[in-house]
Amino acid sequence: MSRPPGQPYLSANQIRQRVRTLAASIRKTYHQRPLTIVALLKGSVFFVVDLLRHLPPDTEVEFWNISSYEGTRSTGKIRGLRHCRGDFKGRDVLLIDDILDTGLTLDRTRRHAKKLGARSVSVCVLLSKRRSRVRSVQARWVGFSIKNEFVVGYGLDLNQRYRALPSIRSLPS
Repeated sequence: MSRPPGQPYLSANQIRQRVRTLAASIRKTYHQRPLTIVALLKGSVFFVVDLLRHLPPDTEVEFWNISSYEGTRSTGKIRGLRHCRGDFKGRDVLLIDDILDTGLTLDRTRRHAKKLGARSVSVCVLLSKRRSRVRSVQARWVGFSIKNEFVVGYGLDLNQRYRALPSIRSLPS
């Protein structure tokens, strides 16, 4: 097995502790209200599974397989959104994504969930890059604010590789 790429950025323990804190806040906010989570695949897969372990068992979950990256850059286009469905009429929807970068993906998916009837749409991301955005998107829950650099691990990938790393690592530019 080869060495993990890049430099350590966030440890598995830091991530685990932060996920618990985020889940507690989400539980408190949606207490006694039905919640539908929409997990944006593939990057959010580990994050959403770990969050769900700390949320009420009746939380509904949808998975939308969309993408906008090739290599280390956003293409500026969202692929797969037209296939995303759900009956959200009158429901609170929480979009879960791995990273808030340009804002394009979360802006488009938020609008799509509203078109599908969501009463409210909030955003939870594991990471939020400190940078200017193409679209203005505010995440209600942010695991970690990070520098504008490319990271892999805990679901985040580089050309489909390194998702399974238990920690997050930064790659050189």
